[in-house]
Amino acid sequence: MTTTSPRQSDALVLFGATGDLAYKKLFPALYAMVKNGALDVPVIGVASSKWQETQVRERIARSIEEHGGIDDSRAFDRLLARFRFVGGNYHDAGTFQAIRNALPDARHP
Repeated sequence: MTTTSPRQSDALVLFGATGDLAYKKLFPALYAMVKNGALDVPVIGVASSKWQETQVRERIARSIEEHGGIDDSRAFDRLLARFRFVGGNYHDAGTFQAIRNALPDARHP
């Protein structure tokens, strides 16, 4: 029997980036992963909301502050450096092209 090792992801795409699940659970978890050295790939947040990237970044900061606090500013800065936001409708092929454009080097997101 031949086994193959799974491909390692080289990016993380997070749908629903402006929603409650991201706010309450996912952003704090991503921050913890960066602090622990377990997340070193680009993170693309996707949502149909008409938000600017700066608004999403502010929401990330509020989320982490509210759900544990920012106790490692370098890790927080690394998370924000990896983060990009793509706004668009999930039923629109253009949204997925925008995700692809935000990840020009990713082969296995």
